[in-house]
Amino acid sequence: MSRAIVMALSAGALVVVVLTITWFVVAPVSEPAGSTPTANEERGKEANDFLGGDPHRNVRGGQEMKPRW
Repeated sequence: MSRAIVMALSAGALVVVVLTITWFVVAPVSEPAGSTPTANEERGKEANDFLGGDPHRNVRGGQEMKPRW
């Protein structure tokens, strides 16, 4: 193959790769078809229940960690 054809194919492949990366990084994620604001609120509540901890427990001061050596 001639050098011009190889360069053209390489440039085309590079353009395809850049456009694919741009599509996945920049394109906004659309909501799923069956998604409602209530479902999103429910998901947020589940995450808060799992990661939120106990808001009524006093953790100020705490207990010093005991070294393991």
